[in-house]
Amino acid sequence: MSIPSLSRVLVNPTALERNYRLIARRAGAHVKVMAMVKSDAYGHGLFTAAEAFAKAGCSAFGVAEIDEGVNLRESGCRGEIFILLGFDHGHVDYLFSHDLTPVIYTLQDLRRLNAAAVARKKRLGVYLKFDCGMKRLGFEPGEAAMLRTAMGGMDGLKLSGIMSHYPCSDERFSASSTEVYRAFSETFASFGDMPGLVRTICNSGGTLYFPESHNEMIRAGISLYGYYPDGADGRVNETADLLEPAMSFTTRVLQVKNVARGSGISYGHTYRAERDMQLAVLPVGYSNGYPRALSNRAEVLIKGQRAPVRGRICMNLCMVEITSIGAVQPGDEVVLLGRQAGESIDADELGTRCATISYEILCSIGNNNERITIRQL
Repeated sequence: MSIPSLSRVLVNPTALERNYRLIARRAGAHVKVMAMVKSDAYGHGLFTAAEAFAKAGCSAFGVAEIDEGVNLRESGCRGEIFILLGFDHGHVDYLFSHDLTPVIYTLQDLRRLNAAAVARKKRLGVYLKFDCGMKRLGFEPGEAAMLRTAMGGMDGLKLSGIMSHYPCSDERFSASSTEVYRAFSETFASFGDMPGLVRTICNSGGTLYFPESHNEMIRAGISLYGYYPDGADGRVNETADLLEPAMSFTTRVLQVKNVARGSGISYGHTYRAERDMQLAVLPVGYSNGYPRALSNRAEVLIKGQRAPVRGRICMNLCMVEITSIGAVQPGDEVVLLGRQAGESIDADELGTRCATISYEILCSIGNNNERITIRQL
């Protein structure tokens, strides 16, 4: 039996499709777009997002771990599925049985994967990940020549492409990105005479702000979900068609309370009523992915007007002031993320108010609530 929650996340696949097409246009006709659908598509739902992107023309999908890739393939996805965090050696069979493309960052993994492919009399396409400045996963650029030589003796593997990642591409004129791309280009030179080799370094920031580095494939993440990698500044500074957020988060008023001036509100009484006021109690808290850090900082929308959060956000509840709104009743719709009557609150705003980024807000909310797919034109 499934009983609907008082709070719900709405995902609009039409917005996902529009965003994909916009990013594909920005990337260029000869550049492939890998849609990053890892972490349950940034909280939007792995299958919902992948289906929307495929409908818009996507044929490459990026996930973090093998289980995501297996689930995506078994859902009916026909595109190429990239596994970005490598593989556990006990799960290597899935790379072959589910036609998954691993991204490799250690020589040991290359050798083990080659042995597995040879034993199966198969040849598996792989991408090599290079660390050109992120100081995260990846081979060092200086290992490129060695890797080319090593792979020359690996009959079970085919080098399909090389990959890196921008650490500062959310800065539109980042000197770091110029340096990282130079290192990536020098790395590629060690493989440059290999026909058909794909280069991919661009995340959303690289795609939007460093078009000279699009190469053969870009990897779009946050932009596909309607947000700019530099947050609200990206939307303000954009002159082309705007990305459209695809997620909204709504709930309903549980109770309306009259509170006397001086009353402490919620745990710790971190807020005291500055006057006689009216509160609406909402069935939303940090267990729903609505961060406790938004206590006394966030606002919600009721009847198209902003209502500030008063007091600490609890596990399942929070309180907002509705004194100036009036005529609010239990059951009235409340928008925590999204639009209502011409007013809007987005993940950039919530992220700024609790010192994080839109990515974390979307993942936290989307993965902690009932999700409903609603196509909106």
